[in-house]
Amino acid sequence: MAKKNKPSFWSRIISSLFGSESKIDAAPVRKKEPQHFNIEWKIAHDKYKDLLLTKQVETGLVVERKGYKLNKTNDKLFRLEGENFSVIIATGNSLYPNKEGKMTGILFVDEGELNQAVQIDFSQLDGFLDRVSIPKTDVGVLSHSAKPKDWKVILTWELFWKEQLLLQISPNNMALIILTLGEEGRKFFESIATERQKKLVRDEFFFLNQGKTSSTDNPHGKNKNLFGFGAAMKEFSEKIIFVQTKMEKENES
Repeated sequence: MAKKNKPSFWSRIISSLFGSESKIDAAPVRKKEPQHFNIEWKIAHDKYKDLLLTKQVETGLVVERKGYKLNKTNDKLFRLEGENFSVIIATGNSLYPNKEGKMTGILFVDEGELNQAVQIDFSQLDGFLDRVSIPKTDVGVLSHSAKPKDWKVILTWELFWKEQLLLQISPNNMALIILTLGEEGRKFFESIATERQKKLVRDEFFFLNQGKTSSTDNPHGKNKNLFGFGAAMKEFSEKIIFVQTKMEKENES
């Protein structure tokens, strides 16, 4: 009977280290690359709407679970209720008209500024707002079914100042700002941004869509994810005020 050929000692070692020849010759996995800006934006926009429960309703019940339920009053005001608790949650300054047409809502004000503001008489809310350091873009007067309108003041700016605004905002925050503002925000960005800026923000959308937000996956990302939209919008508000102040000073000179 013919003797079976056994693999040599070294053959077995090499095989255990590197695997079979079929594995060595296997086709490499193709690395996923970003698609067109609008495609990546659309995917990220859909993920944003699906993931963020508070953005899925204008007012009313957001979510009800076994131990609690969350109701939404307006874009920045919520009530969290359970069997033995009921708390108001404010995610930022907000004003909105009630059924009688009066402005109501909640504002975060330094107590020292509050004391200073009430040293004089005023009959209109603007008289109070003018004496406290709340950016008007951060207040954003709301209707029951609207987003803050004040950011749209930038649409009336000259091109130079629009470009200056984009230069002030990091790509990772710009991606989240565009998602928060929706279609109008995307159109504004695309009409002003350079090709390089579009590529950087497109890459941010891509990595958000892939769920890869660590600094090693995306050097520009700085660990941002879709839940960071609040901080991004805060920066947006601050940069609008910053550029607007520079613009007004230059116009005065």
